[in-house]
Amino acid sequence: MFATLVALPPEVSEEVEQGIVESDAGRNCQILHVPLSGTLPEAIAEGLIVLWDDGGALSDVLAHCQRVHSCRVVARTHLVLLTSRAAEQTEVLADAGADECLPAPGAHWGARLVALRRRLVPRPAGDEATAPAVPELTDRERLESQWVLADRMASIGTLAAGVAHEINNPLSYVSSNLSYMRELLSQPELPPEQLMELREVVAEAQEGAGRVSGIVRDLRTFSRADEELHGPVDMAHVVDGALRLLRNQIALRARLTCTLEPVLPVHGNESRLSQIVVNLLLNALQALPDRTPEENRVRVSLRASSSRHVELEVSDNGHGMAPDVQRRIFDPFFSTRPVGEGTGLGLSICLTLVQAMGGRIEVSSAPGWGSTFRIVLPAQTTGWSEGPLVPVVPEPVPPRLRRRLLLIDDEPSVGNSVSRLVRDVYEIHVVQDAREALRLLSMGERFDAILCDVMMPGMSGLDFVVELERLAPELALRTGLMTGGAFTAQAREFVGRRTRGLLEKPFERERLCTFVEHLFQ
Repeated sequence: MFATLVALPPEVSEEVEQGIVESDAGRNCQILHVPLSGTLPEAIAEGLIVLWDDGGALSDVLAHCQRVHSCRVVARTHLVLLTSRAAEQTEVLADAGADECLPAPGAHWGARLVALRRRLVPRPAGDEATAPAVPELTDRERLESQWVLADRMASIGTLAAGVAHEINNPLSYVSSNLSYMRELLSQPELPPEQLMELREVVAEAQEGAGRVSGIVRDLRTFSRADEELHGPVDMAHVVDGALRLLRNQIALRARLTCTLEPVLPVHGNESRLSQIVVNLLLNALQALPDRTPEENRVRVSLRASSSRHVELEVSDNGHGMAPDVQRRIFDPFFSTRPVGEGTGLGLSICLTLVQAMGGRIEVSSAPGWGSTFRIVLPAQTTGWSEGPLVPVVPEPVPPRLRRRLLLIDDEPSVGNSVSRLVRDVYEIHVVQDAREALRLLSMGERFDAILCDVMMPGMSGLDFVVELERLAPELALRTGLMTGGAFTAQAREFVGRRTRGLLEKPFERERLCTFVEHLFQ
């Protein structure tokens, strides 16, 4: 539920907001503060609207009322005018669009929200009175989704330079080490001391590749599209990923203090939580004045605020906020930064996402002392097992006992590298086309399990699974998919319902063998 406060003076706005949030119906209400002189939302689609009468000429108040009324969806909103005018003038104002006229600061806001919510409950099918509400609600949800995406794209733009720096550093020594290895291995013989050095070079290259893989994994988490999937999320992992993405920006601007206590997982969406943490960190960096990094501080802490809640806190010692700014920071498009340097959506979207996951955001700030943003989220106490799965790496077995694995990937280098990793454990057959794999199976070739890439030209991995269910349903139950790119929510649902799981690239030998052993079971 939304409550849009239009042109209310700060002291009245504070009392109205307090009356709303202290009511049971308004506890999770999102409150927007809109100046009448600014740009009103194109369509106020739903919720309570409170408009202020400043006591000026009646014609001016009538014009204001008509303007707000023209922007709202009448069937899904309730417009309250806070006014002290006489009864005959309030009738004129009601004719201009006000649903109710009250003396400031008003009261019984919870009762109004309950009555409005009752009006918004969909009526049985065939009731034409509510038919127009469906597209209006859909448009609002689509607009909110576009806002979230726009904010994420703006954040990715801010992250780009730092991420490029973080990737180029390890890539530089991975590339140079590989060149050095090639030079060494071109020699007919290597002395023992160079063999030792070669091992160190390989270890450094592996460590650098692992760093790049971690950065890509964090970006994938930040940008992936399975927006509506909620489940247990490790907040320490989310915070670590956000800090890795912003490590370069933070190092250039401030000293970081990070305290992550062991906490229960929260019930939420990992990509949205990642977006929230990145937004809060960027907000903290932007609030810092132009001084040396040693003087600026950003503090991140994660702890259990109770047995049922997890608390994440992001603090800075930046400019801080005056009370009137602090009251408006969650308003869409409100920004204290110069035009062109911010969308004004970041904190508004953070609030929307946190509330959608059953949490809340608390803010404390003072000019010259900095700001603290505190996110409180419900912990998930059931359906969670602690500790990672122990990798299962099978011992090499005699060739005659090895199980047969069919690998389908359009990249020949992927097939070659996987074959080298596991050829001492499995008898592996590699093809580059899913249709070729179906041809082999139709000709009687037997395999114990199949590992297939998702994105391939001609026939995708998902299409291959559908055909395999028709051709060899018992083998489809021992088929797993692997991917190196973005994955839609629909595709992820397909994988969970019709295959044995998803292996994300890049992978090392232990994770690959664990996944393949799972297919054999």
